[in-house]
Amino acid sequence: MSKKSYKYLFFDLDHTLWDFDANAREVLQELYHHHDLANMGIESADHFWDRFYTTNNGLWAKYNKGEIDKFYLRNERFKLIFEAAGAVMPLVQDNFLKEFNKQFLHLCPRKSKLIDGAMDLLEQLHGKYPMFIITNGFEEVQSIKMASSGIGHFFDRVITSEKAGFKKPYAGIFNYAMKWCQAHPEKSLMIGDNLGADVVGAREYGMDQVYFNPEGQVHEEEVTYEVSHLSEIHSIIAQPLR
Repeated sequence: MSKKSYKYLFFDLDHTLWDFDANAREVLQELYHHHDLANMGIESADHFWDRFYTTNNGLWAKYNKGEIDKFYLRNERFKLIFEAAGAVMPLVQDNFLKEFNKQFLHLCPRKSKLIDGAMDLLEQLHGKYPMFIITNGFEEVQSIKMASSGIGHFFDRVITSEKAGFKKPYAGIFNYAMKWCQAHPEKSLMIGDNLGADVVGAREYGMDQVYFNPEGQVHEEEVTYEVSHLSEIHSIIAQPLR
């Protein structure tokens, strides 16, 4: 790969640096056994995780498109997941779902697993570039995730869609990020796992992008760079511009 000099590095957080799937799965396994969900008709912790994965990803896709809001995602998610997992719904009371959701939201961001290679990458880049997070994740949990996983000190600012008033891929969040980070799109690189939100959004705004694609998802989008492991980013980035 040829190297290009950038002055500002922007990272997505969930699925790019912080391993949402591994952390969420660990919490759901704990909650499955703690609440004895087998007695509610859910056959196994693995089955519960599978239904969470599919349902949650679908809800987040709708949230990113503006089809549902934060309130709906937060308050209806586990009802839909329990239904999809085959729970005996008369046994799943509303108060239980609220408490389950509360426990999940408390425990999950306090887990510390990172995507393989994330810590090495950040340690090597730290001090060489101003680095920023730009995320559609909710304001109140992103800082907890970063502190729990030991990566908060690497970043100069965290830009959330709630702060900006716009979600990725819309230009408004990138405008907000450029302003508050005193950055310029032509000197910036966006690194993320979401082809639409991170990569196409940044591309349409005029930023180069790294599509982190560990599963090798087939697509037809034009991207600046594509990697399957975060360690490959070292071979993309030259010394920062002065």
